[in-house]
Amino acid sequence: MIVAGLSALQASQKEFTPAYMARDLYLKNTGLVDSQCVHVLASMAMISAASYCHHSGHKFNEPDPSMGYVENMLWMMNHVDPATGRPNPKYVRCVEKLWILIADHEMTCSTAALLQTASSLPDALSALISAVSAFYGILHGGALEVAYKNIAEVGSADNAQAKIDRVKRKEERLFGYGHRIYRVTDPRAVFIKEMLNELKDEVDRDPLLKVAFAIDDIAQKDEYFTSRGLKPNADLFATFVYKAMGFPADFILPMTVMSRTQGLIAHWKEAMSGSARIWRPQQLYKGEFGKKIDE
Repeated sequence: MIVAGLSALQASQKEFTPAYMARDLYLKNTGLVDSQCVHVLASMAMISAASYCHHSGHKFNEPDPSMGYVENMLWMMNHVDPATGRPNPKYVRCVEKLWILIADHEMTCSTAALLQTASSLPDALSALISAVSAFYGILHGGALEVAYKNIAEVGSADNAQAKIDRVKRKEERLFGYGHRIYRVTDPRAVFIKEMLNELKDEVDRDPLLKVAFAIDDIAQKDEYFTSRGLKPNADLFATFVYKAMGFPADFILPMTVMSRTQGLIAHWKEAMSGSARIWRPQQLYKGEFGKKIDE
């Protein structure tokens, strides 16, 4: 739904599309680039909130200009404290800290997809759509959704050891564990665990999170995982934070996309300050030479 919303928005704003305008619009045009960064971030929040309300059956609230970015997004989602009718300040602080930690993380698959698209000099929305599409794959951000569905299938904390045993026998995978960069605990996870401590009451009330932590407790001590440097990645712990704050498991991935958007748009802004040079990776041919085609 978010990709569809971004695509619809892009199609409705042809004046910001270089090909339609028949000229480059953004390269070294700092003023327009900056305005588009603000526009894309604001639009992403509204599209995500509208998608959430459609998904959950909540009433969509019109944005309130008196609120900050995260508070406004929770307000539009109608993800509010029933006692006050406003976003819970504790949740606002948690999301703000979480998004600072997760905003950017080197040259990820989705970041590379954004920059690959941006190198051909389209608009920011087109580049962001490439990144979001790449992020949804199960070897990237989509692994978080798979991980949560796997956790739900375990059923209860009592079944956690059996899950670990199946993983060790290579009958199943444990999504959310292992990282291309880290062979030790992801340093971001340390701060995210502190947030989970702040949300202890919410965590204790959620049976699915009890299963997740039971699996993690076993994996952290099991030689199979420790000898291979298989640690939970920070994004997996971030999903626990979202779940503790009451977001349904199947909307955690869109929330994670939101957390990456500001970092992705910062990459687009930086790319537009450089030179016009399209990314075209080279290929190494490993086939036969001089092969004749049978007539």
